[in-house]
Amino acid sequence: TATMSVMNKNEIELRIEALKATGVSGGAENTNKLWMILHENAKTKQAYGYAIPLRELLGDGEGAVSEESMKQHFGGQWRGKFTKQRGIGKGFITRTMNNCVFVSIDDGTARNDFPNSGNIIKRGDTEVGAVHHFIKTVVTSSNLHGQRR
Repeated sequence: TATMSVMNKNEIELRIEALKATGVSGGAENTNKLWMILHENAKTKQAYGYAIPLRELLGDGEGAVSEESMKQHFGGQWRGKFTKQRGIGKGFITRTMNNCVFVSIDDGTARNDFPNSGNIIKRGDTEVGAVHHFIKTVVTSSNLHGQRR
C-alpha cells in the first residue's frame, strides 16, 4: 500500500484559515452560507454522495490533506474538533441532518441556516475550483515569505 506523506501541521492550519476566509470574502471563491459535509463515510455517501467533504475542500492533488495527516496532528477524534468553537473548529458552525454532520464558515449570518440541496457544496461546483485556487495561492505566498513557524 502506498503511504501518503503527512502534511506539516502549520500548512494544514494555514489551509483551514484560508478556507475560513472564503466565507467572508466577496471574491470568486465565496463560500458564504454554503455547507460542506464534515467527513465522508458510508452513511454520508448514501445520503449526500454529491457533497464535498471538508478535507477535500482544503486541497486537491499535491495539496490534498490526508486522513493520516489530520489524525497525526489533531488526534483520532479530529472531526469532533470542528464542532467546537475553539482550536481548529473556531470560525465554523455545524448542523446535523440524517445523522450526517455538515460544516459551514461562521460569518455571523449563517447561524440560522440549514443545509439543503441548494446550499451544499457539491464535487465539481465552481466554488470548489475557486477555493482550491485561493488556498493554493495563500499557501504559496506563505512559503515564499518564509512564514512557516
